[in-house]
Amino acid sequence: MKALVVYDSTWGNTEKIARAIADGFGSGTNAIHIKTVGAEELDKVELLVIGSPVISGRSSQSIQDYLEGMTKETAAGLKVASFDTRLSSPFARMFGNAATRMVRQFVSLGSQVVAKPEGFIVSGQKGPLADGEIDRATQWGRDLSKL
Repeated sequence: MKALVVYDSTWGNTEKIARAIADGFGSGTNAIHIKTVGAEELDKVELLVIGSPVISGRSSQSIQDYLEGMTKETAAGLKVASFDTRLSSPFARMFGNAATRMVRQFVSLGSQVVAKPEGFIVSGQKGPLADGEIDRATQWGRDLSKL
């Protein structure tokens, strides 16, 4: 399956997770920053995996802008999965997460969600990633590649 992992990263943690997910897919799958994604990339993929850090319960502004600019023609029928990097504290959970909100936007555009939204844990606002999260992200990429 031809996949593309698109991410935004504020402190580098989401980028590390995105690269691990792409590694899980194997050769031919790239992780690219949201600011370098063009419409032509989506024409070439069967699965879009998109990720963001959680910022006040939402995805980054760059990810939000990208999703708001996506048309139904582009998104309809596109297979998608989403992830975020988040704190695990009860206070952080009160605000929600970015991955679920991104999935809702894709559903409203007619995309096909192929996996439940996934959250990867950071130990503090700026990181680092919690132990084992890189390995978990690689495995998630492997699992997605089999869909």
